[in-house]
Amino acid sequence: VGIYTIIEGKVKKYTTGISGKEHIFYFAKEHEILGHQTILNKEQYANSVACLTDCTFDFIPKKIFNKIIRKDKDLLNRILKSISHEFGVFILNSKILAQHSVRERTALSIIKLDSFFNNQGIDISRRDHSNIIGASVESLTRVLHDFKENKIITIKDHLIIINDMNKLVQATNII
Repeated sequence: VGIYTIIEGKVKKYTTGISGKEHIFYFAKEHEILGHQTILNKEQYANSVACLTDCTFDFIPKKIFNKIIRKDKDLLNRILKSISHEFGVFILNSKILAQHSVRERTALSIIKLDSFFNNQGIDISRRDHSNIIGASVESLTRVLHDFKENKIITIKDHLIIINDMNKLVQATNII
């Protein structure tokens, strides 16, 4: 038992329902920490992590991690900030799932994922993308096709590239 720091790569954090369907609730990349909530609240791991790209991790055993955070208040503050951020993302995503259509959620996810992938195109499976927005793969595919037909995005293999950010923002129906 311990924590992992991501040295290189990108991962998804998800939970699996009784039916086996995943719900992706957070993405993490280089320099982020995984598993710290579980150690701090002394619970079992409640979710899973899977690599989206090739990844390199450092493992810090629980005993060493606890010693470090007792001595290094700056690190403890960074961890608390990370937990607060992740909680804020979770609340915002819950609100979006409850209040927006599949089209709006897809547009929002494309904007967020584009930033996560450093504006170099979104390289994520349709299944993962549908699990982010809480819709079927078929519903996601229909919306992506519509965005493509309207020249809002381009799709090359599985890579999604934004052509018209203004139209994508309009599709979110937030502004």
